Amino acid sequence: MRWTIYRPEQLVVISGVGIFDISFATAFREAMRAEGAAGFCKLFDFSRLDIKLSDQDLQSMVASTRLAGPVKSGPIALYLGKTPPPLLVDMAILLKNRIGYRRRIRLFTDESVARQWLLYEGPAFNPSQETVLLPPGDRVAKLAR
Repeated sequence: MRWTIYRPEQLVVISGVGIFDISFATAFREAMRAEGAAGFCKLFDFSRLDIKLSDQDLQSMVASTRLAGPVKSGPIALYLGKTPPPLLVDMAILLKNRIGYRRRIRLFTDESVARQWLLYEGPAFNPSQETVLLPPGDRVAKLAR
């Protein structure tokens, strides 16, 4: 499995062959925060992947969405393939339901429709600290007085 960050489009595509498990999810989340891409739209191509998450793994993932702090995450499109196996569908639905309303997340069997939805939803806005924390003598601060 791998991911590619498309900065101009503010999109991350996750694809490949393998297993989506808690270790991959944790590494991915940390990488997105480190890369400044947490707010980007995310397209998970699960068409050639298996989801292997225990109940405890799902609880851990849900807890991490609650503890994300000021960083807002972008929408997630889960592309399952044109004719996904029933177990993949069940696991994707379980993942979506556990994450719940805290995240914009949808399941798709058509990749082009998934991409259109992400384009419509757009990335989350995460102002950088440089924008929020202005130096005391900053020109903008003086103009605001």
